[in-house]
Amino acid sequence: MSMLSCRVLCLLAIVLCCVGVARADASAASLPQYVMKYVEQAKKLAEETKELKEKCEKATETAREAAYEAQRFVVSTRNELETIAADPKKVMETKSKGYELIDKAMKAAVEAGELANKTTDSERETDDNVSVVQTYAEEHKHSVPKEIKDAEEAVKDAQNAVYNAKDAEGMAHTHANDVKNVLKELDAAVAAAEKKEKQLESQQQGHTEGNKTEETQEKQKEKQKQHYRSTFTINIHGDNLDALFNGGANNSGMALNDGSSNPASLRVPLLLLLLSVLGCMAVC
Repeated sequence: MSMLSCRVLCLLAIVLCCVGVARADASAASLPQYVMKYVEQAKKLAEETKELKEKCEKATETAREAAYEAQRFVVSTRNELETIAADPKKVMETKSKGYELIDKAMKAAVEAGELANKTTDSERETDDNVSVVQTYAEEHKHSVPKEIKDAEEAVKDAQNAVYNAKDAEGMAHTHANDVKNVLKELDAAVAAAEKKEKQLESQQQGHTEGNKTEETQEKQKEKQKQHYRSTFTINIHGDNLDALFNGGANNSGMALNDGSSNPASLRVPLLLLLLSVLGCMAVC
C-alpha cells in the first residue's frame, strides 16, 4: 500500500506541474499577437540588460578600487609631505605614482559612467515593453506572463547597478582631483624647502665673509704694528740715536762747563734710557 501511495502522489505532482505550465503557456498564448510582440521584445531586452548590468557591476568595482587607492595615496603623502619634499628622489617617485593613480581613476570613472549610461538605455527600453504588457493585462484582467515578471526584475537590478556605478564614478573623479591637489601641495613644499635651503646658505656665506673680514682687519692691524715697530727701531738706531748722543754730548759739555758733572757719568743714564725704550718695544 505504501509503495502504491507514493507512486500515486508522484504522478499527481507531475500532473499538477504540467497543468501549471500549460496554463502559463495558455495565458501567454491567449494574449493578442501585437501584445505578444512586446512580450518577446521585453524578454530579449531583459537578457541584454542583465549582461550590461554585470559589466556595470565590474566597472563599479574597478572604479571604487581606483578611488580608494587614490585616497590612500593622498593621506600617506600629506602625512609625509615635508619628508618627501626634502628628498628629490622621493619627490620624483611620488609624482610618478600620483600621475599613474590619476590616470587609473579617471579611466575607471569614464568606463563606469559609460556602462551606466548603456545599462540605463537598455533597462528603460526593456521597461517600456514591460509597461505595455502590464497595462494590457491590467485593463483586460489578464495575468502577467512570466517573461514580463522576469524582465521587470532585470530592470530593477539594472537600476541598482546604475546607481552604484554613478556613485563609483563620482568617487573616482573626486579622489583623482584630490591626488592632483596633493601633488600641488608637494610642489609648494619643495619650493619652500629650496627657499629655506638658499636662506641657510646665504646666512652661512655671510658668517664666512664676516669671519674673513675680521681676519683681514686683524692682519692689517698686525702689519701696522710691525711697520711701526720697524720704523721706530730704525729711527732709534739711526738718526735719532745720533741726535740723542749728540744732545747728550752737548748736555755733557754744558755740564762740564758748569763743573757739575763729567761725560762718563752722563752716558750711563742715556744707555739706561735706550734699554728701557727697547724693552718697551719688545713687550709691545
